[in-house]
Amino acid sequence: MKTIRIATRGSALALYQAHAVKDALAKEGYASVIVEVKTKGDLNQTSPLREIGGDGLFVRAVEDKLLAKEADIAVHSGKDLPFSLQEGLMIAAVLQAADPRDCLISRPEKQNALRVIGTGSARRISEYKKIDPEANCVSIRGNVPTRLSKLQTECDAVILAKAGLDRLAIPLDAYTTRIFCVQEMIPAGCQGIIAIECKKEDESIRAALSRINHAATWQRFSIERKLFCLLEANCSQAVGVHAIPGEKSVELLAKLDEKRVARTVSYEELDEACREIAQELLEEKA
Repeated sequence: MKTIRIATRGSALALYQAHAVKDALAKEGYASVIVEVKTKGDLNQTSPLREIGGDGLFVRAVEDKLLAKEADIAVHSGKDLPFSLQEGLMIAAVLQAADPRDCLISRPEKQNALRVIGTGSARRISEYKKIDPEANCVSIRGNVPTRLSKLQTECDAVILAKAGLDRLAIPLDAYTTRIFCVQEMIPAGCQGIIAIECKKEDESIRAALSRINHAATWQRFSIERKLFCLLEANCSQAVGVHAIPGEKSVELLAKLDEKRVARTVSYEELDEACREIAQELLEEKA
């Protein structure tokens, strides 16, 4: 097979994820190269995501490389995927998931005065306000080191995905870290999952990706995508979806704006349960 071209954003975390895919392909005997792409979300690093507008802020430009035949696969953070992919594209594989939880990072001397909380996520703001109604949540953007730097200036604490911190091996010895359980702060759908996209028609690439797909992560990814897509939410909304698959049943956690649902269902009931949960959340919103 020809050398596989991997399209990705150029941030440190995105490149880590792309190299993880590159390494996985290499173990299966496939050569690959990385193609860096600037997305709409990367070009505007200051405005809140809800003000930039549109879905797929960190995805569409990378997908365009596939459609233009300038790349063979695209690597995304699963939580960045919009509910609708571009025509002719599909998620063909995922790597083993990292920790899906969010965490609160603060300086030790601020432990008794966490008033200003930095996060650009509507979901995290909504969830944290339930934990501390008096907190003042302020929008912050940028890569992980940039957001951590806000602790030296404008924020008492910041909320970040644990997966990103773990993957970048960010040293946190100087900080106090609180990890939220998924019931306390419902993660974004597919948080911590590296998703690999390709053209539906590209059978050779699909075959290659099938060899690096992580089955247990794919199960969780598929469930969360099913429910997330039914909600048709965008980055301006406080949407969270998390699945905890068990042997005979799966625990579903979901939120849309201020409404939350938690339900444990059998796999036979899963499709209908997802539809019911989406309907319940959307009716409440309406």
